[in-house]
This record gives sequence, structure tokens and C-alpha cells, in this order.
Amino acid sequence: MSELNKTTDIDAVAAPATTAATAAVIVPDFAPLAYLYGEPSATALLRSEPSDFIVDEELSFTPTGAGEHMLLLVEKIGQNTQYVAKQIAAAAGLKARLVSYAGLKDRHAVTRQWFCLPVPIKQELNYQDWNIEGVRILDTIRHQRRLKLGSIKQNHFKLRLRSVSDKAEVEQRLALITQGVPNYYGEQRFGHGGGNLLLAAKLFAGHSIPDRQLRGLALSASRSMLFNQQLSARVTQQLFDQLLPGSVVQLDGSGSVFLVEVADEAILQRLTEGDIHPTAVLPGIGKVLETGEALEWQQTQLAPFAHWVQALCDLNVNTERRSARLTPKALSYQWQADTLELQFALPTGCFATSVLRELVKYQDVSRDFSSLES
Repeated sequence: MSELNKTTDIDAVAAPATTAATAAVIVPDFAPLAYLYGEPSATALLRSEPSDFIVDEELSFTPTGAGEHMLLLVEKIGQNTQYVAKQIAAAAGLKARLVSYAGLKDRHAVTRQWFCLPVPIKQELNYQDWNIEGVRILDTIRHQRRLKLGSIKQNHFKLRLRSVSDKAEVEQRLALITQGVPNYYGEQRFGHGGGNLLLAAKLFAGHSIPDRQLRGLALSASRSMLFNQQLSARVTQQLFDQLLPGSVVQLDGSGSVFLVEVADEAILQRLTEGDIHPTAVLPGIGKVLETGEALEWQQTQLAPFAHWVQALCDLNVNTERRSARLTPKALSYQWQADTLELQFALPTGCFATSVLRELVKYQDVSRDFSSLES
């Protein structure tokens, strides 16, 4: 978006100012997310056990093997990333803020990811003596710098869908999803029962959220849902892989974006081949990149949520962009009776469940069970 704390193009869709102290807590009426290939009718079970959902993290750099930071390759089961980071800090006798990681990984899975902590060059790390439930340290290597959030090239997924009801339908859809699926943020982003969206509504209504982590979850969830609504509209209006004049596209496998005033034959070929992808905006303050028809379309989609857009600007959240199309890489699969074993890789920040929702109507057993427990 443009600099929305000033007079800008988005003012046309911004709601009239409301006194925060008196604003009602209202979660907007978000539309259900559209399916690109139609809603699946085949059913299956996901995560009947943790090993049905395996994630391996691939860093965006090669560790140097020397330096005052130690990288730990950690396999965790039944634990979330932030909890494991705190446990590693406690075991190493460090403050929690000194332990970093490249990305958050699902609790209801077997995940292998990297953590980082400072360890002086002449000091050994006796991690063999640690006893952290659900955690194994598979490897260690030194590096010259602290591991930063987002330092991931891609995540590799090995998934198992059990009790598939219609193998023929799933086979047909497997061929379709290689062409790309909507790059929706998964339901994990919004919390159990959409709790993170309710937090956002409270924040935007003027309620204080002192906990920085909860505040961050609220802001992230709100922007993710606004992105999802734009993307769903693209699908519904048959614009999923189309470029309106003045669109912004993203290079495949990169965060680099550029403006396309008018899509010529070369641009359309790159779009078809998956070298570039359409994008949608995560609202906030920053420069407007779209022009003309694409900008007008974007403003129209965000108009029903103008209060949330303006609130994000008032809170000085920076605008970002995200690819609208997600293409699974190196996809392969095999059948074991009515069980589908599926492998693919996705860029950082993308959700395997966004691929699966176009493939089959799955029941997430682990999440359903954990909801009953809570």
C-alpha cells in the first residue's frame, strides 16, 4: 500500500475514523476461501500419528563450520518451536532471547529444523547431557553469524494421507496441483477457532495487548486473512493466473517483484511457465506498487475491510507482498493400499495444507484431538 498514515489512494476505501476507546470489537464477515479446482469430494485422514507429517528445513545458506555461534539440527515431536527454543536456552544456561531459529514449525508433526545459540570458540556444548521431552539433536555445526528468522530456502514435506475414499479423483487432482494452487495462509495462522482474528479485532478496537508475542500473532493473522480474501476473489473471478494492467508480479523462488504495466507475449509466457507469479498485498504503510486497473481492483477487494486496513496503518505495520500462486516442487507420490504417501517442497512461509485442501477433503486427526483436549 501507499503511505497510509498520510493522504493516499487507499483513503477511498478507509473507514471514517472511530475513537479507539469506544470502538466495538467486531470481526469482519470473511467469505469462505474458494477452491481453484472445485471442492474435493474424496476424503482422507491426515496426521493419524506424528510420522504422517514430516517436515525437513533447508537453510538458505551453507554454515561456515567456524565462528562463535552453534547451529543445532533438532528433531522435535509434539512440541512447538518457541517452547523448544526456551528449553534449549535453559539447558545451555542462557537467556531465552539468545536462542534463535529460522522459522516456526508445526507442533503436530515430526519436524527437523535449525536452532542457534552463542557458544565461545574454545567452549564445548555438552548437549548430549540435555533431556528435553520430544527433542533429539541430530547434528551441530558452527557458524559466524546468528541465525535469523526467515533464513530458509524451502521446507521439504513427507505426508501420509490414510483411508483415501476415492483414489481415482485424487490421482486426477495430483496432476492439477502441479500447475499451482492458491497460496493461502493456512488455518494455523488464525489460531483455534479463529482466536487470533478475535485478538486482532480487540487490538483494532483500542484494547491493549501488552504481550508482544500475542500482539504479533494478532497483527499477522489480520494481514494474512486480508491477503486470503484478495486471493479468494482472484480465484472466484477467474483471475488466479491472470494479470490486470498495472499488476505486480514476483519472481519464482525469490522475493523480488516488479510492475507489469501491460502484459506482453514474453510476460505471459513467463507467467505460464511459472517463472513469475501474480501477487497480492499484505496491507500496511509503504509505497503503492500497483497502478491503473490492478490498483482499482485491489482497493475494491479491501474496501469491506477498510477499518482493519486503516488500523494496520495507524499501528505502523509495513506493507508486504506475497505470491498468489504456490507451485509444489519435486512432487512425487506412491500408494500403499488406500494410503497416499506424498512428497514435495515449498518455499518458506507457505503451507502444505494449502496444497492438500485442493487435493482431498482431509480430517486433521491430531488437531481435532488436541481441540477436544483443550
